[in-house]
Amino acid sequence: MEVAEGQRLASRLGVAEITKSYARAVVALDRVSLEIATGQVHAIVGENGAGKSTLMRILQGLEQPDAGSVVIDGAAVRLRGARDAMQRGIGMVHQEFMLVPNLTLLENFALGTEPLRRGGLIDWVRSRETADRLTQQAGVVVDWSRQASDAPVHIRQIVEITRLLSRGAETIILDEPTSILAPRQVEDLFHMLRVLRREGATILFISHKLKEVMALADVVTVMRKGKAVATRAVAETGIGELTELMVGESVAQAMRSTAQTRGTHPVLVVRSLEAWDDRGICRLAGVDLDVYPGEIHGIAGISGNGQDELVECLAGLRTPDRGEIRKNDKILAGMGNGGMRSHGIAYVSPDRGQEGLSLAASIEHNSIAGSHRTAAFSVRGWLRPGRIRAAARERLANLEVVYGSLKDPAQSLSGGNQQRLVFARELAASPEVMIVAQPTRGVDVKGIAAIHNLLCAFRDRGGAVLLVSEELEELIVLADRISVIAEGRIVGSLPGREASLEDVGRLMLAGNAKEPGEAGQEQASAPDP
Repeated sequence: MEVAEGQRLASRLGVAEITKSYARAVVALDRVSLEIATGQVHAIVGENGAGKSTLMRILQGLEQPDAGSVVIDGAAVRLRGARDAMQRGIGMVHQEFMLVPNLTLLENFALGTEPLRRGGLIDWVRSRETADRLTQQAGVVVDWSRQASDAPVHIRQIVEITRLLSRGAETIILDEPTSILAPRQVEDLFHMLRVLRREGATILFISHKLKEVMALADVVTVMRKGKAVATRAVAETGIGELTELMVGESVAQAMRSTAQTRGTHPVLVVRSLEAWDDRGICRLAGVDLDVYPGEIHGIAGISGNGQDELVECLAGLRTPDRGEIRKNDKILAGMGNGGMRSHGIAYVSPDRGQEGLSLAASIEHNSIAGSHRTAAFSVRGWLRPGRIRAAARERLANLEVVYGSLKDPAQSLSGGNQQRLVFARELAASPEVMIVAQPTRGVDVKGIAAIHNLLCAFRDRGGAVLLVSEELEELIVLADRISVIAEGRIVGSLPGREASLEDVGRLMLAGNAKEPGEAGQEQASAPDP
């Protein structure tokens, strides 16, 4: 480990010669050795499939290595599960939060370790005192009476971290903790983590975002193809070196992209769009949008401010309660996904595993899904295997999807190749408009570059893209215009060439004077049933 000269920090946690293989001789970890020093932020970076997730599961006791051992405070141990890891001072905050939605934040904080008074009643006063002490030490304020489902994502994340601290965690593993946060919320999280580091906590920080790694971590380990290929002091490395270590070659950094020409008339028009959820809360409160040919129109916003509902309405997965969606003056609202597709609107879902693909189905069938009933691929209800295979090969080749056999299930592909498969299928229909949501979520560096190139190429051919992303840097790089959604409304727009992270982040937070849904309830009434 390359740390400051003459410095030797005690190792809190590590692994020694860890090896783990799965079926079909897939080697997930290949003799990985790693030391994580006490009181440091140690980042782990690498492409999808590099072995990060497997290593984290082993450090949590959720999987057992085939060879090698976990090392805690210099001693080899066998972790028999997450409870065992927690008892040894190791806790993890997952990407999917583990809070119970219909309990308050305080109830979630105490869940499973509730302090008791005489008579067996829960001592909520003592629990609140503990919760306040931990959050005050970290420099944050939490409304503990709030229901978890209504709390902002960064507050839920803070509750997860403080809950681990209350249970004695000395080492905290954070898996992609900033993927759903606004820039200001990222700074709040980093402030908390720096305070915890000063107080002696050890942080293991898993991230795709190399700029954030450089801003927060003391040490970074790069994993590639199941191996820990390098460990560097952050002060002695840079993003370029880390990228090359991750992918084994140089990857060009994305430059800000702008449209050369934009159409004069919008191809997609949204007016006064409103939508309520099943609890009667207004999630879209009068959205107006124009999307032009030859442009990428970005939508930024803190998670839960109406992006999902907007995408669902435009993709035909939800019928809006009020308002219009028009494409070239044709009214489309309520047509359903098939109707939207037939009118030249393609859709890339934010959840490729549940919506974008059928992971258990073959690669070739996923490549023609949605057009399988057309004359090109079926006759009198019978599929035409030869034509399907030929089309699948062509579509996959066009987007350089790396796969084994067309008969393999889609889940056999890496995250980046799964996403390319989705794009290959959607682009094959020659759409005029693409609704694209979170296109690089969980995708590695090379995959991100390929997806960005696809979107820019589609735009440059005259296509219109509505790009919804929680990655602000992605929007800054790609979008010709950026609109910010907050509390179900568009609260401001910026030309892409002039936008900065600070400008967009300021609009995101300024628009959230109240939490998502509250403003909508006051400003609009639900339509009559």
